[in-house]
Amino acid sequence: MIKPFRSFHLVCTLMLVSGLAVSAQSHAAVNIIHGKTIIPGGNATSDKDLTIKNDKLAFSLALGSAPPWGVARGCIVDIANVQKDGALSHDRVAFADFMPNNWSSWPNTYQKLDIIKDSKEEAIVKITRDFGEVVISTVYSLKTGSDLIHVKTTMTNEGEALVDMLSGYALWPDGGYKFAVPGFAGKEASLVTEPLADRFVGYGADWAVALHAPYMTELRYQSRDLYTKHSLQKSQSMSFEGDYQVLASGDLAPVVRAEIERKNLSSGTLTGKVKTQQGKSVAEPALVVLKDGVPYIWALGKNGEYKLDLPVGDYQVYATSKGYSVSATQDINIKNAATQNLSFSDLLSPGEVNIQVTDAQTKSALDAKIQIQKGNKPLIEFFGAKTFFTELSNVGQAKFTLAPGDYQLKVSAGGDFLAKAVLLDVSVVANKTSQLASAIAVSTYPTQQGWYAGDLHHHSDVLEGSTSPEYLVRSQLAAGLNVTFVSDHDSTKNHTAIKTLSDKRGIPFIPSIEFSPSWGHFNAFPIDVGAQLSVDPGVDDIHDIIKDARHMGATAVASNHPYIPYGYLSSLEKNTAVGGFDPSIDLLEINAVVDYRQVVQKARQLWSAGLPYYYTAGSDTHDVWNETSGLNRIFVYTGSKPNPKAFAQAMKNGRSYVSFGPIIYPQNVMFGDTIKLAKNQPQSISFELLSVNGLKSVQLIGNAGVISEQSLSGEKASLVFDLPLKSGWLSVVVEDNKKHKAFSNPIWLQLVDKTQF
Repeated sequence: MIKPFRSFHLVCTLMLVSGLAVSAQSHAAVNIIHGKTIIPGGNATSDKDLTIKNDKLAFSLALGSAPPWGVARGCIVDIANVQKDGALSHDRVAFADFMPNNWSSWPNTYQKLDIIKDSKEEAIVKITRDFGEVVISTVYSLKTGSDLIHVKTTMTNEGEALVDMLSGYALWPDGGYKFAVPGFAGKEASLVTEPLADRFVGYGADWAVALHAPYMTELRYQSRDLYTKHSLQKSQSMSFEGDYQVLASGDLAPVVRAEIERKNLSSGTLTGKVKTQQGKSVAEPALVVLKDGVPYIWALGKNGEYKLDLPVGDYQVYATSKGYSVSATQDINIKNAATQNLSFSDLLSPGEVNIQVTDAQTKSALDAKIQIQKGNKPLIEFFGAKTFFTELSNVGQAKFTLAPGDYQLKVSAGGDFLAKAVLLDVSVVANKTSQLASAIAVSTYPTQQGWYAGDLHHHSDVLEGSTSPEYLVRSQLAAGLNVTFVSDHDSTKNHTAIKTLSDKRGIPFIPSIEFSPSWGHFNAFPIDVGAQLSVDPGVDDIHDIIKDARHMGATAVASNHPYIPYGYLSSLEKNTAVGGFDPSIDLLEINAVVDYRQVVQKARQLWSAGLPYYYTAGSDTHDVWNETSGLNRIFVYTGSKPNPKAFAQAMKNGRSYVSFGPIIYPQNVMFGDTIKLAKNQPQSISFELLSVNGLKSVQLIGNAGVISEQSLSGEKASLVFDLPLKSGWLSVVVEDNKKHKAFSNPIWLQLVDKTQF
């Protein structure tokens, strides 16, 4: 018989142990949570949404909330990793879903949720949607203790045969960096045969999300979309499988471990220590692994040590750390079930660079961009940048850390437009500061002649963008732009922050938003700072979208990249634009990063019909460290520093031109103006042209094509064109020696007969 005191103590002990067990089991269990997401910063905010969570991760499906870019509801819009303290991280993705045919518009009328399994060990849910006559069912599975969201999608065609479709899973990280399919870094799109690995990774210092896509044969959008080309016959079904892997660190060792397990590969282990040349242990080392000379994976270590499993085979490896130099590269052969030790002792501690940038003529400080042309460019991007910008408050000053070594730095202020870049050589020494000065020879000052330039398609750190408000302003000023601009997808989140920074520098800020249905994107500007859209771009039609744009204060509405697969004019041709044609759009975009030749051709057709649809221009920059603000830009004549509405109104009046480099100064006429002509009374128009890269040619274009063409040389030219004595329009096209062009809006010609008086 147990004594009463001991009995009570035993019962309490058992209850405590039992409680701890239940608590641990509860923490590790899989949960399905209905309603608004529990993920901080998540976009699944509807009572109809669904979140699935285990001890490693959580993800949310938008069933009531509107997903980005107008895609169909039923997709993943939030993913978070569980942090060391057990709390969920901030949302890591903008969007993750199965794409049934690239980014074509998605005709969709329903979404159905089925919960197949809801236990502590596993959650399985199925989302069924329609894509025209195709039924698309995606099953999401998450097990306890797993960092993998398994996805299986089945397409069943209930309509006519479909051919040459590009389908597969997409992963669009919410900021951070991109590690492309190995061997395809920098590729916007590519066929993929026998890849070193079939995955894409979005990552930061304290997170990573990988998309494993074994079916992949093509990639798009810098590996964020992994597709296969296929057909789907009537009544045919086809399935795809993959995994979204969610990690709480930028350490990618678990990614290759998942590949080993998924493919049942023979593997071995590599371990070692990492030290400096002085014998000091590197606290947080990284081992970078190359295969066939191509970056394959990396592992992060602790306390000077690393450990990594790799498939059997030959590799090249080097060690590094944040701000440190890289070690010598060593060859290694991984053997099955064997552990090998490989240590490094030749790293150097970081050094610092301090640069002052000035205008060589006026001696005033210049906003500038500094890029590493030659020298160490860290593969792991949170270890160090390859692009830097001068400060906003301390104009012309840039201070940054580099790994020791020899570098050539490219310093540009209004590069390729206002001035040539300057190259600086510097040897960075460990634990030392290198002082540099760069004087930029500025060739022209457009604002002195009334011209103001803007990049009118630019993103910040909303959705897949990774540029903070501060760096958006830094980058746009370094590009030599005279107004700041932001157009995030369906969001005005950063308006106030960008306006505050712009006001401090006395720069006009043009607030915009990019309405983003799946069948066309539209920039509306300037809108009221922080105005909220009231339409649902995934559902509402073009007429409601433009009405909402005007309600938000927009003077102008531009059709962005109109001829890409989901551009508005492409969708009109395919009859997939919801609401059809609305003539009240104002501008057609010449986009810097997609083929714009159809846009130019369409604009000229419209001008020949007497319709004043004018150009706009934008770089579509999302990441200022890897893309270029102001790669192309719109130069707008306002005479003096404009307010946002004056800038937009001048564009609506055609008083502007698009440039990738050359500068145009009209002398006796303005683009958008109408010149009245009379027979037997010759008139001419004149221009001053300039390009810091050297002028190559100029064309005068009219209704019937090229009217006049001249070869040019040198950086500057003065030109006079005689006007044809007939009604129509004229446009100027200038090309420089880098094949960069400038396209003017039209000058209208109206032949007036004396009998009309």
